[in-house]
Amino acid sequence: MKAKHHFFSSLALGGALYYFTGDAASLAGAMTGGFLIDADHAIDQLWAIARRAPLMRPVKKDGPEERGPRAWWTRYIRRRKLVRLPLVFHSYELLIALSIMAIMTGAPFLTGLVVGYALHLALDIIRHHHEFRSPLFYLLLYRLVHRFRRERLIKPEYL
Repeated sequence: MKAKHHFFSSLALGGALYYFTGDAASLAGAMTGGFLIDADHAIDQLWAIARRAPLMRPVKKDGPEERGPRAWWTRYIRRRKLVRLPLVFHSYELLIALSIMAIMTGAPFLTGLVVGYALHLALDIIRHHHEFRSPLFYLLLYRLVHRFRRERLIKPEYL
């Protein structure tokens, strides 16, 4: 699911939580849990860049070699094909741990975090469930057993 969809759905949910609780921390928690957990995609991209994974789209080679900032961007930063999918924040285990903490503390931020997190995972499952080899994809332990290898986790037609 696209970032803007996670952002606006989290904002709506967080706004509802703020309306019912009167605590802005629940809104902040919902935005963190529903939108900012996608930061793990940046970690995955950094891993791919460090391993010099192939670029998502090939570089055009119809002229002299590029120099300067654009060449640097192309060589080091452009999106790359992911070889591994750790997605550490996209996990049921973390959701369970955060849920236990929220129940034990009753903190509005944690409550919002858990609700936003659950919304994020639900939206991702609805959008991407057909791409996974197993419904266990969002278990971090399942991905670890498969060594986070993308080809072991995603159906071939979606690689």
